[in-house]
Amino acid sequence: MKTPLLLTIFLLAALMGSAQAPQVLFYGYIEEGVFEEAAPRKKSGKEPESKKLSNVKIFVYAGDSVLSTIDARSTGFYAVLLDAGQNYRVVFEREGYFCKCFELDCRNLEYDTDEGALKCLTDVSLFKAVDNADLLSLCKVPYARSKYDAASKSMLWDMEYTQKAREKFYELAEPFYLAQKK
Repeated sequence: MKTPLLLTIFLLAALMGSAQAPQVLFYGYIEEGVFEEAAPRKKSGKEPESKKLSNVKIFVYAGDSVLSTIDARSTGFYAVLLDAGQNYRVVFEREGYFCKCFELDCRNLEYDTDEGALKCLTDVSLFKAVDNADLLSLCKVPYARSKYDAASKSMLWDMEYTQKAREKFYELAEPFYLAQKK
């Protein structure tokens, strides 16, 4: 199962190796979100097995314009190539699930393009939708923000922002997901 993933990454890296402008490869797996309090750990102490999601649409925005629409693979794998010079919103949507938005600031992206695209591995969890307008409104707000950091030559996530977004989601979602467990 890992062989197709590695082959895909190597092929993407080979194709990007000939690119002239810096790029970011934003990639990973999309899985069904598990509400932590509603999903006790197994006796081994490991996290519960995640369910990879298929039929996920990925929309890439620059400003209000949709630049591209991508279908994730049936395995849940996704890969989005972002060019330097813009601030992007990447939105993951699947029917019956809350969408999730990521913001990637590639405006100041600089690095040696001979090494291919800058890799940004990010797994995405989508939670089953419940009927709540406040939770639905969170789909329009970035869940996480990242920007290029010249000192480390990598994309760095604003962990404080992400923690606040996560806490807001959990605060609103807890009554619904815990009620479903009962």
